[in-house]
Amino acid sequence: MTAPWEYRDPLESLLSPDISSATLMEHVRTIGALERESGSPGEAQAFDYIERTLKSYGVEVERREIEAYISLPQEARLALPDGTVIGALTHSFSASVEALDAEVVDVGDGRPEDMRRAAGKIALVRGLASPGRAWAAQQAGVVGQIHVLMDHLHNMIVTTIWGTPAPETAWRIPATPCLSILGADGETLRARLAHRPLRLRMTTRVRTGWMPIPHLVGELSGRQEDRFLLLSGHVDSWHYGAMDNGTANATMLEVARLLARRREVLRRGIRFAFWSGHSHGRYAGSAWYADHAWRELHQRCVVHLNVDSTGARGATDYSVLHATEDAAAFAERVVADVTGQAGRGRRFSRAGDQSFWGAGVPSAFMSLSGLPKQDTELSRAMERLVGSAGFPWWWHTKDDTVDKIDADVLVLDTKVYLASALRWLNAPVLPLDHARPAQALVAELEALQAAAGARVDLAPALEAARALAERLARVRDALGRVEPASPRLDAVNRALMRLSRVLVPLAYTTGDRFTHDLALPIPPLAGLQRARELATLDPDGDAGKFARAALVRERNRAVHALDSAASVADELLSLTV
Repeated sequence: MTAPWEYRDPLESLLSPDISSATLMEHVRTIGALERESGSPGEAQAFDYIERTLKSYGVEVERREIEAYISLPQEARLALPDGTVIGALTHSFSASVEALDAEVVDVGDGRPEDMRRAAGKIALVRGLASPGRAWAAQQAGVVGQIHVLMDHLHNMIVTTIWGTPAPETAWRIPATPCLSILGADGETLRARLAHRPLRLRMTTRVRTGWMPIPHLVGELSGRQEDRFLLLSGHVDSWHYGAMDNGTANATMLEVARLLARRREVLRRGIRFAFWSGHSHGRYAGSAWYADHAWRELHQRCVVHLNVDSTGARGATDYSVLHATEDAAAFAERVVADVTGQAGRGRRFSRAGDQSFWGAGVPSAFMSLSGLPKQDTELSRAMERLVGSAGFPWWWHTKDDTVDKIDADVLVLDTKVYLASALRWLNAPVLPLDHARPAQALVAELEALQAAAGARVDLAPALEAARALAERLARVRDALGRVEPASPRLDAVNRALMRLSRVLVPLAYTTGDRFTHDLALPIPPLAGLQRARELATLDPDGDAGKFARAALVRERNRAVHALDSAASVADELLSLTV
């Protein structure tokens, strides 16, 4: 008895040897020769090339222009009182300012309590500029932010808003200037601060506003089902972006070339989505698609496979795999089969064009191969930010050029994506294991109940989660018995998709399936996390009582979702007897 996530498609052994290193590198050299800021002429040329290439393979292409809220950094510098000028890099969605004159305060790693010491002043912060850190500084009343990096200046985007702002989120558009300087310059400032107060003049120029950007989706139709998988990657980049994301574009084009040759045997369809607005609009392109294709994504999309930064020189480690829990067993199996390495599926961070959780679409992958474990400032920062430490030093810098690409690593990464696509396209039973997300929800509810103690009763949710986990363990065991020719096959797959439509939003959104949560970490069962704060609140005060009332409502939300999933699990059990 073979579990669906252990399925191997016969085409893998036929098509994988045909992955062409020469073709992949030709794509990388062509795309990586263009500077591709969102909405720029260079990006348009890259989209032209991708469109021509897909059409030459016989892929049906829909290209359009969409309007997005884009932010392009232009200039930054610091001027000391003695006339010394320190070179700097400002960031997407930083505010622009002309010679802001203010005192500087060293706030270390930028903890909220330290940020408050810099109210009305410029904060000198150790580490990578990030949305959460920039927002904390603004909320503390900081008038400017200087982020001190290591040996390289990494381009970043500092808004917490995912995609195009809405009236409810527009107030969070950053209002303070933000820039980064090198570690040596940061040490110079700290040395001066050790002896006396220091004032600086800070200049940032950022062009932020509405801009037309390209949007392209290619499609191969399925021969037996109208369901499809979504294979996506961004085209816009910082500077030449050979690794991020020219190699990923090459991987997608090569997968398209090989699948197009055997389109007549594809059970399901595949969409190749190329985004703009990733780097300069906080995932504006994928968020737009989620908004405008929500219904068909919800009804027909079996999985979202994201492709980012493949083929980096030295990226030989596959131990960290990002996936929603229902797709984690699949991700682990395909990587083990193709690379021979044992990777462990990790909960997604809030990054990587993961715009489709509200529609309940399972996801796998973001970055894939990584550098072996390092202990550098960048690796520690990226572990906190996106849950993966294997990023090379040239990430988001002007040095991300074609010489940083290893063709052999790129071929291996592409083999993983080709095998992944084939398995989702042709597996008779969709390779989803919902027992794992159910077990994760049980563990989270147990931790929340332990933190809350007797202050709030989460037993109804915990009982519902345990009952669901027991059912889904039986479903997992039963799925291997479903025959490829079973007349119940379609009903089984529809039920598996319905389970993801319930469990993915429960674990990966704050509750509203039709908006985009902020670009900040989201814990599972987000609405119930307030239970961890109850011990700090007066149970007889307004704050404590308000919190308990909100928790009861969120408990009801969770119980309803868990009960709904249990009903689907019962249906699956009846279909697999």
